[in-house]
Amino acid sequence: MRYLGREENHLLGLSLAEMKIMYRCIWNELKATGTLGIDEEASDLLHDLQTVLQAEATRSGVELANHSEWADFVGIDGGSCTRR
Repeated sequence: MRYLGREENHLLGLSLAEMKIMYRCIWNELKATGTLGIDEEASDLLHDLQTVLQAEATRSGVELANHSEWADFVGIDGGSCTRR
């Protein structure tokens, strides 16, 4: 991972594996606290990560409409998305 500070904004250079870890951490935290879907900074970061990861998943042949395939791609336990 690379970190490039830019005043108020920061750039991180993450590998695909690191992005998946970060996505899972934020997903699990928001799910545990019941704040999934709430418009807050963590949700914004989750959305940004999800956008990049979905593009990678599509390139890898993952059918995004199949929530189990998506969950498997990012490594979310349970393999099924029961709440969006």
